[in-house]
Amino acid sequence: MVVLILAGLWAFVLVPPWLRNRSEGRPADSISSFRHQLSVLQRSNPAHPHAFHGRPVMPFAMTRAAARRRRRDVLFLLADAAVITLVLGALLGGVVLYVNFVIDAMLVAYVVMLARAQRLAVERDMKVRYLPQRAGSPEPALLLRRTGN
Repeated sequence: MVVLILAGLWAFVLVPPWLRNRSEGRPADSISSFRHQLSVLQRSNPAHPHAFHGRPVMPFAMTRAAARRRRRDVLFLLADAAVITLVLGALLGGVVLYVNFVIDAMLVAYVVMLARAQRLAVERDMKVRYLPQRAGSPEPALLLRRTGN
């Protein structure tokens, strides 16, 4: 009975997109799809405001403070989940203890990753020295663009 319910749910999720693809006449193979995407790219306007002009556009650039805040939030979330699953595992036992072990492993891996990132940042700050910008000097991307013509 459970298998039939699961099969019905999968059919409910997978059949409509499959029918929609067939009714739109989209090609099923990846080569035709790739050629179609290339033709769309060729017709696109190269003067689009988000087009590449010498340096990459990063729409989701994050400040150091925002990244630090996000890392702290993730660390506290993992620590809270570890404590909650430990308490529930002590009370209920069974599968909850396995979930606790998985979350504990994720927490340890995240702390190791944070320590490595911190060590690399300190090493980079020791090794990298930025040259001062002279007043009136052109931006490097503009300089490259001028010499490339």
